[in-house]
Amino acid sequence: MAEESKEKASQNAASTEEKKTPVPVAPAPVPPRPAMPAAAAPPLPPRPAPLPPRSAPPPLPPSKPAQQSSGRRTFVKLAFLAGAVLSIIPFVPWGQYLSSTIRTGSAQQTLVQKVVVDDLPSKYGAAAGQTANINDLVTFPPNDHWVITYPTSGDPTVDAENPDTFQKFELIRLPKELGGDSKKASDFVAYSKVCVHLWCSPNYNPTQSIDPTENGYQPGASNHMQYECPCHGSIYQLPQKDASGNLVDGGKAIAGPASLQAFPQNAIPLLTLQADANGDLWIFLPNADPTKTTVSNGTANIVSLDPIEADGTIGYGRDYASYQNFILPAAKIPLDPKDEGVPIT
Repeated sequence: MAEESKEKASQNAASTEEKKTPVPVAPAPVPPRPAMPAAAAPPLPPRPAPLPPRSAPPPLPPSKPAQQSSGRRTFVKLAFLAGAVLSIIPFVPWGQYLSSTIRTGSAQQTLVQKVVVDDLPSKYGAAAGQTANINDLVTFPPNDHWVITYPTSGDPTVDAENPDTFQKFELIRLPKELGGDSKKASDFVAYSKVCVHLWCSPNYNPTQSIDPTENGYQPGASNHMQYECPCHGSIYQLPQKDASGNLVDGGKAIAGPASLQAFPQNAIPLLTLQADANGDLWIFLPNADPTKTTVSNGTANIVSLDPIEADGTIGYGRDYASYQNFILPAAKIPLDPKDEGVPIT
């Protein structure tokens, strides 16, 4: 029993010793973290279709200041060109070119041509197709007007159908107050049908508004008796009496845009008129001086005048003082019979 007691005591002592001396213990392994489930990736968008190959890019437009500068230069060039053209218009014989097509068949321009009214009975009554005569105050009364064609085709019916305004002239017999019944070539004027403003076609307005308490023509009253353009209101006057009673300034623009234009674009062109021994009215070749032009062996030796100083280039301007300086004096000269029928080549 005692031995058992000693053995138990010995075991208890050993047990106590073991408790006093700690035995190193390996650390317990850390369990790995459970893996987080991966988030589902969003589906990729479909690839766009491949673009077609690009062409070379267009050149860039110039900057705005460059455009303005170029525009100004172009405008200045055009303005200069237009000014140059306008400056020579009155001095170029456009009428010759524009009327060249009238020479058809056997017709030929002559040194003088009879004044024949266009054959339009509905407009001109008994005067249609007739030669104007200074002695006939019934068919060709004062303060009346008709259209004539110059140069003529030789046929009044063909002339009446001619649409070329540059070959049309308004034949006007002046009112009695201006000597329209004196039975002279100076009773008549022939104004171009082409307005010098923008080429519309003026017409003579013979009407007049007279104060019933007065008799006759009233200068300064609301008379028309003037050549009026219906497009923009340009007005050209008949010859007027000056302080001495002489006729002056025939065809001068007195109102509307034509009156604001610089010389010589402020007067309508006129034809030179003469009368023969029978009283028939003739047109002398425009811009030729009938006092100096001679005829020998059937050929005209023409002495020309500056168009601006004489009749004006057909359809363009002239010096309105030429009426009293040239047109009126020429009308007082009887037609030389040698001039009739002389061809112009």
